[in-house]
Amino acid sequence: MNYHAHIYWKNKEEREIALSLRLNLHDSGCGLGRLKNIPVGPHPFPMYQVMYEGNIKECVEQYLHKNCKSLSILLHEDIGENHKRDHTEGARWIGQKLDLNLNIFD
Repeated sequence: MNYHAHIYWKNKEEREIALSLRLNLHDSGCGLGRLKNIPVGPHPFPMYQVMYEGNIKECVEQYLHKNCKSLSILLHEDIGENHKRDHTEGARWIGQKLDLNLNIFD
């Protein structure tokens, strides 16, 4: 199974923390999405997406838990068929849970 993490920021300080993670995530085998400096899709704040496979899931998520306690991070399954399900039933959070715009999936 594949997974995504969405790393959000609400201010300049959080953005710096979020960006400081990118090199390590890349070097761990993750794919990195473009920086989204405005809310897009269901996401209520600026963010970027991290894509990773099940064989590195534990390592990636432990790294995020350890280094990102001040950020909101959505972790979710990517089953590829039902994005609303992935962002709800298949989702977990690090930090503060944010309200997503789930209407976009209807």
